[in-house]
Amino acid sequence: MTTASKAPMMGARAARLTLTVLTAVTTWLAAWTFADAAAADGFSWLDVASLGLFVLLFVWVAMSFWMATIGFVRLARQAMADGAHEPATSEVRDHAVPRTAIVMPIYNEDPHGVFARIRAIWESLQATGRGEDFDFYILSDTTKPEVWLAEELAWSQLQAAIGEESRVYYRHRTRNICRKSGNLTDFCKRWGSQYRFMVVLDADSVMAGETLVELARRMEADPKLGILQAPPQPVNRRSLFARAQQFAASLYGPIFMEGFAWWSQDDGNYWGHNAIIRTDAFARHCGLAPLPGKAPLGGEILSHDFVEAALMRRAGYKVRLAHDLSGSYEECPPTLIAFAQRDQRWCQGNLQHLRLIAARGLRPVSRFHFCSGVMSYLSSPVWLTFLLLSVAAAALAGDGSAIKAPLVSALWIFVATMAMLLLPKFWSWLLLAFDRPRRIAYGGLGRAALGLVTEVLLSIAVAPVMMAFHSTFVVATFLGKKVHWNAQQRDEAGISWRDSAAAHTRQALAALVVGFVVAVATPQLLPWLMPVLAGLLLAIPLSKLCSSVLVGSWLAKLGILATPEERDPPDVLRRCEALSEAAAEPKDDVPTTVRGTSLFARFVHDPTLLALHGSILDATDGQQTASPDVVERVRQLVQNGRCDAVAADDCKAVLSDAVAMAGLHRCAWTSRREIKRPLHPQAIASSVA
Repeated sequence: MTTASKAPMMGARAARLTLTVLTAVTTWLAAWTFADAAAADGFSWLDVASLGLFVLLFVWVAMSFWMATIGFVRLARQAMADGAHEPATSEVRDHAVPRTAIVMPIYNEDPHGVFARIRAIWESLQATGRGEDFDFYILSDTTKPEVWLAEELAWSQLQAAIGEESRVYYRHRTRNICRKSGNLTDFCKRWGSQYRFMVVLDADSVMAGETLVELARRMEADPKLGILQAPPQPVNRRSLFARAQQFAASLYGPIFMEGFAWWSQDDGNYWGHNAIIRTDAFARHCGLAPLPGKAPLGGEILSHDFVEAALMRRAGYKVRLAHDLSGSYEECPPTLIAFAQRDQRWCQGNLQHLRLIAARGLRPVSRFHFCSGVMSYLSSPVWLTFLLLSVAAAALAGDGSAIKAPLVSALWIFVATMAMLLLPKFWSWLLLAFDRPRRIAYGGLGRAALGLVTEVLLSIAVAPVMMAFHSTFVVATFLGKKVHWNAQQRDEAGISWRDSAAAHTRQALAALVVGFVVAVATPQLLPWLMPVLAGLLLAIPLSKLCSSVLVGSWLAKLGILATPEERDPPDVLRRCEALSEAAAEPKDDVPTTVRGTSLFARFVHDPTLLALHGSILDATDGQQTASPDVVERVRQLVQNGRCDAVAADDCKAVLSDAVAMAGLHRCAWTSRREIKRPLHPQAIASSVA
């Protein structure tokens, strides 16, 4: 469960000063070389602009490089001293585990997957002997009526399976105010005072019981610890793109996490899930007021996690990264398009932080975290602008023999950036040489090297595509385009050629136009731009390839891109997969008439399910009175045996009104057209899959 570096932490100020000096010196040397090359032909305004962009890009690359390198050195020293990456001994094992809530906000997710994960976590906690210290809350903001009812049914099945020991609670929020942050605020107001801590999970999160117990003990041992983030490891995906992400996070993650924890210490960050939080401090200090102005840069704060961490630090509490803990898992987007769609939402949320960087009372490191989030997206249009300036400088130079500074600078930034991006990956692979258990877990150095090469090649191919996506997202946000915050794609159905073409055609056409212009005007610059242009020109087939489960599975058989969690899944992941597969299996004994009936119709007709729905509304104050026109409209359809024809908005309205639902139930039994007898809940549950 724990794989910490045992090297003592340098003081926070000394660590940050060291990292700052290393970053500044490296950036200064690069900038000096760039400026010296540009000055050979006179320093034009294009050179000044290019130098500014160069420094802005290079400083973040240099910092990431040194952070990873320091993490590698610390972990390598430990491995060479111990002979292996031994599990660290918990220093808080004697501390009690206070009452802790495990909260999972969900929004239009697959109920089978959600409740399979909850049950797997619950069973893992029971195995630790500390299960009675944890309660579970499923906090639903679901807007689709059929999914809402499927959640209630899945929850009742879980209650029946667990029995009297169950402490799994379900709440559906009728009004989705402030999305996830509002969902957590609602929990804190209603039930938060009963719990010392809360562990926040996403719908795709899984955590081992012993990891949860350790997190609670560490929080209890330090009263000033406000948020403790456990790094989540992506798992359970099979597509080529997702398996590359999983491999990268697994192999490269430890040195980056070690380096980040080394310099951030008590000024860490929060990633919105797989973290434990001091509930009272969160409720008192982390409330989020809307930003002035309209969306996308104003209004509701979307990327709330960074802001909540900053507010927790402003209140005097520590925010730390539990970089030594394993047993924390999540799922990543299965396709390049799904990854970009998620990034579009995150882009808008992170750009909002531009308005918070100068907020009163924040600590300098919290402001830096905001800057890092902003630069993770602004770097793409900065990179694109740098490339366009290089093209412009080459075109203005006219004679190819006179083009020196732009080409030299472009070559330098390419070589230096690639070296600083690739060396940490090599450090991560080299670390396996000192750590025999991890080396075996990856299938040996050879297979790990093949996985590294595959991941690097795929990353290089995908980088121009993501640059184009991010640049588009940034420009769209500044132009006032608001994105919709929808549920993340979690299935691995892949993408069609049509979907790939729709997402990437403009990128390919733009690359074709730029390539043609450069070939005509400055052909000597074309070879230097080909890595970028080729990635964009091939974006459509590349995206299709990335989504392929067939290719991903073929590489898995060869042991390429395989992670330790894939080769030998932990118990909690094995159990989660088994429960998910069991829930998804169709039952042959379910009548065809039941299979063809909507879940809304079943809840209207079956008194047991109707009572279940009413009790959930009463317990969570979810009642809202539906308008008479809506009730009458739905009543007519129910009376005529057309429950499946009820509009989604009307269905949602009557589901929030227990009195209306009782009336519809009487109407259905009076008409007796659709279902002639009450259905057993187990039969209905079996048909949901």
